[in-house]
Amino acid sequence: MPLAVLRQHVVSLLCYMLRLPFACFNIVERRLRRRAWREPRRIVLIKPCCLGDLLMTTPLLEVLRAAYPQAQITYVASSWSKVVPEHHPAVNAVLDCGTVGIPGRYRLSEYLRFVRLLRRQRFDLAFVLDRSPMLTLLPWLAGIPRRVGPDSLGRGFSLTDRVPAPAALSDLRHQAELYLDLARALGLPPRRPHMCFVPTSEERLRARALLAHDASRDAEPRLQVALLPGGGSNPGMTLTAKRWPVEGYRELARRLLSELEARVLLVGGPEDRAVNEEVLTGLAAPPGRVLNLAGQTSFGELAAIFEQCALFIGNDSSPMHLATAVGIPVIALFGPTSPQEYGPYPLDEPHHVALWQHPRGEPCFFLGRMRACQECTCMQALSVDMVWQAVQQLLPSPERGGIC
Repeated sequence: MPLAVLRQHVVSLLCYMLRLPFACFNIVERRLRRRAWREPRRIVLIKPCCLGDLLMTTPLLEVLRAAYPQAQITYVASSWSKVVPEHHPAVNAVLDCGTVGIPGRYRLSEYLRFVRLLRRQRFDLAFVLDRSPMLTLLPWLAGIPRRVGPDSLGRGFSLTDRVPAPAALSDLRHQAELYLDLARALGLPPRRPHMCFVPTSEERLRARALLAHDASRDAEPRLQVALLPGGGSNPGMTLTAKRWPVEGYRELARRLLSELEARVLLVGGPEDRAVNEEVLTGLAAPPGRVLNLAGQTSFGELAAIFEQCALFIGNDSSPMHLATAVGIPVIALFGPTSPQEYGPYPLDEPHHVALWQHPRGEPCFFLGRMRACQECTCMQALSVDMVWQAVQQLLPSPERGGIC
């Protein structure tokens, strides 16, 4: 048995052993602090990482704000990902937990220091949006009377409200729905919530200026399409297996330029600039019609750029979820991960298309880990023609008239 799997079994066993004493403690605590259970005035959500995951928690934020309009809602996030709750209208305050909650990135002293910070806030209700037993324990140590979270592999031992979470591939559900299950467990039914990210006026001005500067060299195109050839990088994990081949993006850009007369924006973080340059290699385009914007924008400015696009096409990544959160049409390309779990949310939106051609019909990435894969052909199985068919479904041709 691999060491990582053995370690997981040991941790789960210890968590199950702790369930009974914590259940007894919770019964006593509920009787002593009834007001906090009935009328929470100070609510905290805990989700340190990562950007895409935090975006998928925003439907829950929408539900909580509707249910508790007068409550103070605080979001705990890492330095890397706090930009997401900072751009959500339901959030009153954001607590930066640094690297606490990111495996292997923090010391026990930092963890205990953050426990003390949480305790001083005197929260009534906590939502732990993570499967980590260390994060599950955090609000109990901070003295928060009601603690709600997913109970995955027994790791919700210290929660007052343990919500079942999938532990098998046969039980796959979208991550946003798993977070909404926490609200449902409290009797707060969602009314078709959506992901949300609202750029600031300054970010919108910066995005317009960036695009206008490069557009001045060419006639204004009919529409702008954002492509993400990179992605898959987060603190503690880089999963480049989620990337569609560069050749596919190059051919797709060529078709967008010639057949739709579009302007192509290659987006991403600083680490994606090189792969974007590979897409540009051998791609003939008029000046200003293909831009490599990787590393040139903040996350909020990238959202503002997406607001000016007719379509996003890219790999399973935080920019894909960001494009979904600002409300533009999205074509998401999947391989090791499943769109059933990580697709553009809601999955039934007519302007969301998720393409997946896994040879086994089940994801290699599950419960935060990548399983060994002997074939690794899932991304190559997506043809340019398949993606182009989705483009034609969502965008008009110059002959048919446009929406942008």
